[in-house]
Order: sequence, then structure tokens, then C-alpha cells
Amino acid sequence: MPRRRQSDEGGVSLFPFMSILACLIGVLTLLISVNMIIKENERDNITQEELDRAKENLKLKKQAEAVKKELAKLEERLQKEKAATIELEKLKERSIVLQERIEELAKAENPEESDAALQKILENLRQEIRALEREQPTLEKRKKELLAEIEKRKIPPKPNEKVIIRPGGVGSRTARHVFFVECNSTGIVLRREDQPEITVSTAAIPNNDQYGDFLEEVKRTRDSMVLFLVRKAGNEAYLWAAGHAEQQFEVRTGKLPVPKDGEIDLSLFEQ
Repeated sequence: MPRRRQSDEGGVSLFPFMSILACLIGVLTLLISVNMIIKENERDNITQEELDRAKENLKLKKQAEAVKKELAKLEERLQKEKAATIELEKLKERSIVLQERIEELAKAENPEESDAALQKILENLRQEIRALEREQPTLEKRKKELLAEIEKRKIPPKPNEKVIIRPGGVGSRTARHVFFVECNSTGIVLRREDQPEITVSTAAIPNNDQYGDFLEEVKRTRDSMVLFLVRKAGNEAYLWAAGHAEQQFEVRTGKLPVPKDGEIDLSLFEQ
């Protein structure tokens, strides 16, 4: 009996699925490329001074770890020598007690046997004391030397130097009147000559009246600009503050990275 011929119309075309797969691969490739470009730009924004500072910090951390290990060894040696000192004092005390006992027995009627036994014990103690004294002839001196070595190896905290902002570092487009805003990890600091600093958190920047009044003053001043002094962790605050100044008040802005952690010195702008 002849079999039924299968119809050619029952096959499934893979072309739509391949098209979708190709689109997905293209989108993923584009996302990876954009991510790599963003990371490359972030690396480019790191100044040579920041790189040098990072290397120096890594070097100091390694030195600090080595010093900690040395300090631990020195302190362990001190503890051992303190224990030896205590043992030596105990032996001396035992020697004094036995010496007194011998003197008492010497006054008795028949002290020969007891005196001989105690004398032997006393001699053994004296030998132990002499041995300890030979091992530690200058115990106090050595103790002072170890303490001095510990103090010498302690790394004193390095005070943060002032960060001097130079007019030449701002660029050729510097305005005649420059208003300064410091950007850090928590927000911004409005810096005005002969006036107290005003701190504004990052979240409050768009709605803060004091920052608004500050920008209004900049806008009213001819040939002026806002120079943002951006700390290492102040980029987010800078983006909010600069965007608000440019979009809402249309003032001219500039950016100057501040890689160091010291106090900002603007005295050169006041000359």
C-alpha cells in the first residue's frame, strides 16, 4: 500500500528568529561599546597628580603594614622581657625568705641538717638569679631602647597642606569677577570674600534659596562667572550645581579639579 506524501507546507522558517537574534547581538555590542567608551573617558579625567597620589598612598599603606608587623614583634619582645623581670623579682624574694629562715635555724640547738638543706636550696636559687642576670645585664636599658624604637617607627600623621588656587590654572576665558563654589562628597560650599561660608547639601541644590541668591548676584554682575572647585568625590554635586546655574540662571561656569584634601587658598585671586 503506497504511503501518503508529506506536504511541503508543514516546514517552519527560521528567518524571523535569526533576524531577532541578530538584532539582539547588535544591541549588546552597542551597549558594550558605549560602556567601554564611558570607562575610558573616566580614566582620561584622572590627572597625573591623582595617579601619583594613588601610588604614594599605596606605598604608604605597604610601609604602614610593615611597621605594624615590626611594632607587634617589638611589643612581644617587651612582654617576654617583662615576664622575665617578674620572675627575677620572685626569685629574689624567695632568696630573702630562705635567708631569713637560715638565720633562724642557726640560732637553734641542732640546725646542722636543716641548715645544710636550706643552704643548698638557697644556693640553687642564687645560681638561677645569676643566670637570669647574665642573660639580661641591662634589662632596663634594653626596655628603654625598645620603647624608643617603637616611638621612632610610628608614622606621624601628615598634615594636609593648603591647596593654592592659581588664576592661571583656570584658563584663558577667566572673567573679571569670579565667584567660587567648592564641590565635595556631601554637597557644595559657597565661598565669598569676607563672608562666612554657606554649605548646601547635594539634594537641596535645586531648591536652596541661598544658592539661588548667590547665582542671582553672579547674574547681576557684569563680566562674571562661577568657578566650581571640584574635590575628588565632588563630581555629583558639581553636575547638579553647574546644571542649575546654567539652565535656570544662564550664568557662565568653569570647572577646576582639586585633587588634594587640604584647605583651599584663594588668596592669589584677591591680589
